[in-house]
Amino acid sequence: MTRCLLLFLAFFVFSCSSKDSSEKAADQLFQTLKENEAKILMLIDGKEFYPKESVFSGQVLLSDNMMNVTLTDQFEGKTIINLGGEKWYAAKPITKTITANGPVETSIKMGKIVDKINMIGEGYMMAEGEITATAFAKDKIVFKIKGKVGKYSDFQQPDKYIPAEGFIVYKKPAISLGNITEKEVFSSSISN
Repeated sequence: MTRCLLLFLAFFVFSCSSKDSSEKAADQLFQTLKENEAKILMLIDGKEFYPKESVFSGQVLLSDNMMNVTLTDQFEGKTIINLGGEKWYAAKPITKTITANGPVETSIKMGKIVDKINMIGEGYMMAEGEITATAFAKDKIVFKIKGKVGKYSDFQQPDKYIPAEGFIVYKKPAISLGNITEKEVFSSSISN
């Protein structure tokens, strides 16, 4: 019940345009999460993409030229975020632009099962927009996402892109390090 109330509050606050409001909503959601749990609040064409009761868990892979975040919920919904580029972690806040025809080093993919019996899914890729890590520390990662998405089948058709915005709150993620140290990637981290 408390989680549902907090999710409703988060969506209400998130719908406000104030930057502070979405950060407060993210902080409130963060308090409801356990270690290696995440919430994804994503509006696609004005509608919630994942169910309110979805709780995600996953893995973060870090190297000097790439971050990969893979999150899966209890309903087999999945979000995959790739942020790339040389020293992608150096600028704070970490902000990356996504374009359909640009380099594929940064991408966001979201999918869910809509008919489990017939294994029919619904999936989107970010076609244009921006992702910003408003908090980036080893115990808390918050991504703010805003732009347009295309269904996998329509990805090369810009006239079919639809608006998407939301945020991801991830508490104490499971992190694997490649050719980079924790100190390098999280030095001068932003955290709320």
